[in-house]
Amino acid sequence: MTENELKSLTRKQLVKLAMEEEIKNYSRMTKAELMAKLSRPNTEAKTGEKATVHIKHPVSQSEKPPLPALGCEQNQIEEAKYYVGPADYRIEEQVADLPAGYGDNKIVALARDPYWIYTYWEVSPQSIQQARAALGEKWEAAKSILRVYDITDKEFNGENANRSFDIELNGGASNWYINVGEPNRCYCIDIGLLTTDGRLYTLARSNTVLLPRDSMSDVVDEEWMSSRQDAEKMYALSGGFGIGAGSLELQEMMQERLKRELASGAVSSWESGISREKKRDFWFTLDAELVVYGATEPNASVTIQNKPINLRPDGTFSLRFALPNGEQVIPVTATSADKVESRTITPVVSRNTNKSASITGKP
Repeated sequence: MTENELKSLTRKQLVKLAMEEEIKNYSRMTKAELMAKLSRPNTEAKTGEKATVHIKHPVSQSEKPPLPALGCEQNQIEEAKYYVGPADYRIEEQVADLPAGYGDNKIVALARDPYWIYTYWEVSPQSIQQARAALGEKWEAAKSILRVYDITDKEFNGENANRSFDIELNGGASNWYINVGEPNRCYCIDIGLLTTDGRLYTLARSNTVLLPRDSMSDVVDEEWMSSRQDAEKMYALSGGFGIGAGSLELQEMMQERLKRELASGAVSSWESGISREKKRDFWFTLDAELVVYGATEPNASVTIQNKPINLRPDGTFSLRFALPNGEQVIPVTATSADKVESRTITPVVSRNTNKSASITGKP
């Protein structure tokens, strides 16, 4: 094409021609550079080098014919209307693979629930080499194992566990779920190599992990109902017991809370603490609780109100109950380990709180 014909074309049309002529780097060229390349024979033929892959934008069959030569400013406007960015671009995305290990030598234990521990580990190549050298000819027959120690109430030194059991590893595992079978116990885990003569070469030792309970607490000596005592203090400070001159809004909020709790029977002792008849500094509260305790064979199972409880090693048990006004029915059932015998004892406890007030004389 002649120079005048090239001038009459937009940059987009020149790019299309350069693409057909296989001119390199055409997408980065200005209109003047494209005209210069297209006005002389293409000397940039393929030389056997690997060609760059270009993304080509197809041209619609209904594309308008070349526009007549316009002024410089009008040509720029016309080019901008159809220019959609460079037709040649490359996307190079490099994603690094996660390493198989980080060179650590450790094992970590986590509590999953009252009966299961999740553990994962990494053993460094240096530790493997040291183990090979230490075991010598016993290395080939050694087994990779996890040794799980029950260290409840112990300052563990590697030998004084309550009990332990082994899990044989295979297949290059790096994590494991362990069923310990008993909740509310403290555990520690070793990963190591067990030789044929019963010797354990420890590669790494985990942290200690305490599994949660799976039932209500049997502790009766703790201070309970701290939230109630805190709420009582707030109520008193708000002026509810005639103490202080707190916010009226706070007092009304606490009164509504007390009404809800009293209606449900959860708080019976506060009935005597709310009085709108007297505005004196003197006040008095009373509450009651029930302790249920007993004993059976240590290997028996016991339920209280159809809920299983844990026995102490000697077969004894004790639980603490709130005792609101009204009647409490508490069936307790003990079943022998072989499920042959079962006995039920049902305490029925009733509470009735009487209120009275009197003025004995002037202060």
